[in-house]
Amino acid sequence: MIKKDRSEVFGRLIAIANVLGDRVNDKGEVGIAASHLSQLGVKPAQTLERLHRDLMEHAHQFGEAELVLLDMFGELMAELDVEDFTNEPLKDSYVHAYHTQQHALNNVMGVEEAAKLWDLAPGTIKNYCLGGKVVARKIGKTWVIDRNQPNPKQSNPPPME
Repeated sequence: MIKKDRSEVFGRLIAIANVLGDRVNDKGEVGIAASHLSQLGVKPAQTLERLHRDLMEHAHQFGEAELVLLDMFGELMAELDVEDFTNEPLKDSYVHAYHTQQHALNNVMGVEEAAKLWDLAPGTIKNYCLGGKVVARKIGKTWVIDRNQPNPKQSNPPPME
């Protein structure tokens, strides 16, 4: 197994936490992760511990999509060895990893959100995911769907002659 770059893992972790925080915070409120971003590079372990604690205070608000993000957070945490989880300052690569992960996560949605967005039944969305009609990935029992694709009911290809 290839060892992940510690700084990149921390950058991705804070991006996931930022998206989670944005989903549970009131509009206009400073994001949970945004308030910790400046300290992450200097004291990563301490910052991540505080960030995780702050997120868990909002866990009762987590829906399907947020639980998938929390699973992703846990998987990334598992990539860190115990000796990686220190306050040794991060390399600047954490900033790139943060922005890359943030961009990718802002473009995902769950079945319920897709159903509302596309005005389709959740069961239809699941069938489309299973059949490959929409770009999606199954994580556990949950479908994670790419928000940037066209509405599948408007993108039917013309019948072949």
